[in-house]
Amino acid sequence: MSSVDFSINFGRRVGAARGDLGRLWSDAQDAIEEARFRWQEDLLEVWPVDTGTSLQAWDNYTDGLVWVLRNGVEYASFVHAAGDDQPIWEYLQAQAETYAQDVVAELNRLLTRARAEEGSQASLFGARGVQRPSVSGLVSGAVFRALARSFERPGRGARQRLRERFPNQPIGRAASRQRDRSRLR
Repeated sequence: MSSVDFSINFGRRVGAARGDLGRLWSDAQDAIEEARFRWQEDLLEVWPVDTGTSLQAWDNYTDGLVWVLRNGVEYASFVHAAGDDQPIWEYLQAQAETYAQDVVAELNRLLTRARAEEGSQASLFGARGVQRPSVSGLVSGAVFRALARSFERPGRGARQRLRERFPNQPIGRAASRQRDRSRLR
């Protein structure tokens, strides 16, 4: 092993996704961020600094419910304190697990609260509760409808109605002929 990666997936640990937390998502983020900052303090306290390369290479960030902890430096797994044979990353992994237990407890509490709030709204909106459309579904649907409309051609009857409605305006082939003539001039 050369590089170190012991990222923690809280979604898998609590059996939930970001959307399950609803409006309590910011509280969940706060709990994860607190653990992240506590771990960062531990890192700065115990990681030896000769050149600072391996210390600066640590990734410590969150991506949804995943806490990413990794160091891509090829010798990161071998860094240890002077006179100690235990690699420091093992201590940092144990600390991250300790902090993760606190986060899991908080996430479980928040999930219970979110599910209770969702259940209280179910009577207002039927058995399904509040269904939020996904952002990707809204965007892809709008893009598809716009693209489909761009390929639609008005039928003969629609063109005739347009000619009757706007008698002095060229419509259809007459419009394209008029544009072609103006380019030639």
